[in-house]
Amino acid sequence: MKVSVIIAVYKDIQSLDLILQALKKQTYTNFEVIVAEDNNSPAMAEYLKTVEGLEILHTFQDDDGVRKSRSQNNGILASRGEYLIFID
Repeated sequence: MKVSVIIAVYKDIQSLDLILQALKKQTYTNFEVIVAEDNNSPAMAEYLKTVEGLEILHTFQDDDGVRKSRSQNNGILASRGEYLIFID
């Protein structure tokens, strides 16, 4: 059973890195990580290219005010898992 872990993020690479490091230590490994960014930051895209050991999808949208719910919905649409887990 595949699980989709959707992480809502806005300009906080340092916190995202902590979350991803913790996910790498999980004993259940049949999951994908979807970084649902409420922004379209080149720095975030560059950081995600450096992450190894996780299956990561990156969704993003223009920064047009607080639209966390829409960002999470983008993550849901990109997900391929049977179950969704949200982290933010």
